[in-house]
Amino acid sequence: MFTRICAAMLKSGSALRSHREGSVVSTFALSLVPVVGLVGAAVDYSTANNARTSLQVSLDAALIAGAKDGSANWASTALNAFNANLNPKGATNVTPTFQLTSKRAYQGTVTATVPSHFLGVLGVSGINIGAKGTATVPPSTGAYYCVMALNGTAQAALQLTGNASITINAPKCVIQVNSSSSRAVDMNGNTMIKAVENCFVGGVSTVGNSTLSPQPDRTCKPIPDPFANYFMSGGRPTAGSCTYTNYQLSGNQSVTLQPGTYCGGMNFSGHVNVTFAPGVYIIKDGVISESGGTFTGNGVSFFLTGYNTSIQLSGQADWHLVAMSSGPLAGFAIFLDPDGPSGLAGSTSSLSGQSELYFEGIVYLPKQEVTVSGNGSVVAPSPYTSYIGDTLRFVGNGDLVINNDTSMTALPLPTALYVQTGGRGILTQ
Repeated sequence: MFTRICAAMLKSGSALRSHREGSVVSTFALSLVPVVGLVGAAVDYSTANNARTSLQVSLDAALIAGAKDGSANWASTALNAFNANLNPKGATNVTPTFQLTSKRAYQGTVTATVPSHFLGVLGVSGINIGAKGTATVPPSTGAYYCVMALNGTAQAALQLTGNASITINAPKCVIQVNSSSSRAVDMNGNTMIKAVENCFVGGVSTVGNSTLSPQPDRTCKPIPDPFANYFMSGGRPTAGSCTYTNYQLSGNQSVTLQPGTYCGGMNFSGHVNVTFAPGVYIIKDGVISESGGTFTGNGVSFFLTGYNTSIQLSGQADWHLVAMSSGPLAGFAIFLDPDGPSGLAGSTSSLSGQSELYFEGIVYLPKQEVTVSGNGSVVAPSPYTSYIGDTLRFVGNGDLVINNDTSMTALPLPTALYVQTGGRGILTQ
């Protein structure tokens, strides 16, 4: 824009030089044209800067309000606050947008146009302006989410049912159930939940010898998916050329698999013995399934993406996996990309074990109905396992124990999992 202004002024000056026969008065008058242009440009830019400052103030207030809300509806709260505080100061086409970052910070941008007055004679009809900001809520208690059912309306969004006993032992974690259903949480049989806080938006139904400690917090709000934008700053695993297509292993075999892209999934049958070498295993357009065997891996993360992808474990095998401690999937044993580039993921996943179901890290399966079950005396002895799904169902015909204590693991805990409720929002940008 400045180039256009200078060009117009130079043209005026050139025209002035080409007519030397004019009087001193006319020459002086013509020489005022570029001066007036510069003064006019300064006035228009000053008006634009004042409007941008006003938009920044409105945006900052909106982000603080959204961060304070912290619920799944935070963006609506932020937008309402923005509109309530808006003083456009002549700006038009004011457009605010809000999004959650990979670290669960609250980010906003606003764009607008300030109509020009003096610059209009030079062909500049308006000046585009913008503002941006970020607010965070430092964890107030050190608590974090270890079980999250993200569905906002489902009945039995979190369900525990068993003929023996199911125990969720989480001394430092919050169990979050977003559903507003009157039976959002369903506990049936010898089931027990023991957490630092049970944040259930809806109601609880208990049958049999079920126990719940502490009692649900009735002021809880639904929480947005903490990892919906996890890769917005980059780092998303890329499914390159297929390392294997429709990988299968059967019989009494032992094998060590290497990281790579497994197109069409993995299928294991028989009493196989599989060791996963450290790294990222990309499962594209397929399912991980088995009908028995033993599966182990240390420093392993599974990234599921593409059409109909899911995990279907039979309950006839033993699993012992420890997530990666560094890299883009640090802390995740399983990460599902629900809207992969080649199609939507499957709607269900099942994680079942025979005598061992050990996943150390986060099991992230959004938009899926997730079943975690054990057929015998199944223990998940991992000191730290977090389950996040659309709905979660824990079923035990033996003894199923879910532990979650981050002080007992070397894995990093993503910032987005920390509870922000009660914290104070601060502007960081």
